[in-house]
Amino acid sequence: MSRTTTFVVVGAAVALVAAGAVAASVAGSAGDGSTTGSVPVTGVDELSGRWVAVNDGSAPAPVIGTVALTFQDGRVLVETGCNSARGPVAVEDGLLVAEDLVSTRMACEPALMAQEQWLVQMVSSRPRLEVSGPMLALHWGEGERWWLGLEQAGPTPTS
Repeated sequence: MSRTTTFVVVGAAVALVAAGAVAASVAGSAGDGSTTGSVPVTGVDELSGRWVAVNDGSAPAPVIGTVALTFQDGRVLVETGCNSARGPVAVEDGLLVAEDLVSTRMACEPALMAQEQWLVQMVSSRPRLEVSGPMLALHWGEGERWWLGLEQAGPTPTS
């Protein structure tokens, strides 16, 4: 292959890659500035309803049973698989603020008691919140070491 032909082929390949990168950035993340399409939660009203844990790959331990967070009327209900905790909740600067949670006190198997402990700690530690469609991610711990993914399970049930 001559030098001119090689130059043309390489130039065409570079042009195709550049055009693909421009197209990907235009079609990319819906203008939210992230690569995943996730956006920060700005208010507690965005969380209304029940969210069930579906991705625990980066949680302190695998989720046992059903773990859910239900947000309604400025309050959160944390279903831990054993006991539940509830209390007032707000969102400030993309962080969940849940202080003064009150928990039931039933004895459960040790693994469920450990799960309850890290879940209540997670909710109380001001985790960073992101939503992407029907998915909610909570990021917490030093350097956001942990995260838990939840899927919206529908509107808040009425009591």
